[in-house]
Parts: sequence; C-alpha cells; structure tokens
Amino acid sequence: MVKTLENLSKAFVGESQARNRYTMYSKIAKKEGFEKIAEIFLLTADNEFQHAKVLFKMIQELKEDADCIDIPTSVGFTYGTTAENLKAAAEGENEEATSMYPEFADIADEEGFPVIATRLRNIGLVEAHHEERYRKLLAMVEGDTFFNRSEEITWVCRKCG
Repeated sequence: MVKTLENLSKAFVGESQARNRYTMYSKIAKKEGFEKIAEIFLLTADNEFQHAKVLFKMIQELKEDADCIDIPTSVGFTYGTTAENLKAAAEGENEEATSMYPEFADIADEEGFPVIATRLRNIGLVEAHHEERYRKLLAMVEGDTFFNRSEEITWVCRKCG
C-alpha cells in the first residue's frame, strides 16, 4: 500500500474531526455572545467538510480493493471557552498548513501522484487562511476589542440588514 493512501486517510480523519469540533465550538461562541465568531466556526466547519470530500474522493482513486485501513491518529480534546477554542483551532490549522499538508504533498509527489500533491498543497493554503482568521479573532477576544474598537464601526443586523 502506498504511503499517500495512508496520508489521505489521516487527513480525512483530521478534517472530519475538525468539522465536528468547530460545529461544537460555534455553539459555545454563540452562548458566550460571540455571534460572528459562531458564524465563522460554522463557515470553517463547512470548509473542512469540503476538504474531507476532496480527500475521500482521492482515497477512492487509490484504495484498490481495500474497504478500510487502520491508521494511527490523534484526537484534540480542547472544549473550553471561545478563546481557548480559537487558540486550539489556530494551532491545529497551523500544524496542517505548515507541516502535515506540505509533508503529505511531498510524499505524493515522490510516489508519482502530482495531481494529489497539488490538491494537498492547495488545502494547506486554505488551512493557513483559517489559522490567520482564528488568530485575529483570538487577539480581539483576548484584547477585549471584539466589541470595543477604537474606531467607530457599524453593526449590521444579520436578519434584516
């Protein structure tokens, strides 16, 4: 079995977990009054679902006769305040963007799967954007500037405009 199939499977599991964590984090953010952060967690959860779909399709291309494989995986347990959840999410996205996806893409290239390598690198770029967004939100929450800005801002009702 090629290492790329194992890596795609690990990435699929990771994206699936992230989607579920972000959905749960959204509920915490909403409960704490961070409606916009809740919305961003849900948007990112949907992005992770799309990544999982792409990964699962690539798995189908490589799986041959296998119905499943056993892979070592880790599970993030952070389930705290919105700030704690943003920090954990940013750290997870950083690991994916700077380590996991580039490494998996290099292996796919080495094994002769350049299209898969390109897709993995592209997912990594999106994960870097997720990290950046989470870090900005975390800085605002920790700095007490999410609702209190030095400049005047206009809030728009998300229901009626």
